[in-house]
Amino acid sequence: MARTELFNRSSQRALPVWLPVVVVVLIVARVISSRYGVKAEKDLIRWVPAESAARMAEITRKPILYEFSAEWCGPCHRLEDEVFRDSRLAALINEKFIPVKLVDRQRETGKNPPEVARLEAQYRVQVFPTVVIAHRSNPPATLAGYQGASHFEKFLRGIP
Repeated sequence: MARTELFNRSSQRALPVWLPVVVVVLIVARVISSRYGVKAEKDLIRWVPAESAARMAEITRKPILYEFSAEWCGPCHRLEDEVFRDSRLAALINEKFIPVKLVDRQRETGKNPPEVARLEAQYRVQVFPTVVIAHRSNPPATLAGYQGASHFEKFLRGIP
């Protein structure tokens, strides 16, 4: 078949002009999405209420990931945007941990809900965000502050 027949619009077997463009766009989109992950509008984490976490951890034998944050905290919002809305990192968290989000309300209302206050005192939370990985057979692992998604991922992957 001659090369000109492929692009000859009068031939029934002609390659549509738009098809190579669509293929290239799809390949580029796939490369970008696999390299940078897909960001969602909201957290992709399946958060568990603090009151249920210990029982779920006992049943599943997974550690609890406590994420302590505050509404006014800029680094907390970056953590949410860069980690909890990233499909790859959210899948890692959902698979490996029982995630519990605890929002400090001290600045807004003057006090915290009892469970938040108890856990902040227990894990000596001083800054936001603070992530504590609690497992019944290991001492808690703590990451205070937020230094970027790659640093956070290394922390998560270092948990046995």
